[in-house]
Amino acid sequence: MAYATAADYEQYGNGSIPTEALDKELQLASDQVDSLTYNRIVGRGLVGLSTYQQTSVIKAVCQQADFSYQYGDFLTMPIAGYSAGSVSLSFKTVEGAGGVQTTESVVNLLRATGLTNRGLC
Repeated sequence: MAYATAADYEQYGNGSIPTEALDKELQLASDQVDSLTYNRIVGRGLVGLSTYQQTSVIKAVCQQADFSYQYGDFLTMPIAGYSAGSVSLSFKTVEGAGGVQTTESVVNLLRATGLTNRGLC
């Protein structure tokens, strides 16, 4: 089950995901957030987190869904950059736990919850 709903996305997302694709993208983003948090949310459940952690996770899922939807085709490309003459293009992402490509804002939201700490909790 996705950690964010359509109502959450309306509040925290940028609105770029069409309604018919939203459930799928939120589920994919939730799975990616699970990887970024070493599956700590799976163990506790979203309701087992503090209100602050829940809100941060929901915001992170919405932002990750936007990022993944917008750049998904580029994230799975086997090349990291492209050059043609004097034009060069590079794709900057942050790679989190499990090799998940994400943004600094998603990582920062999750880092503040303590769920991305590599130590035992």
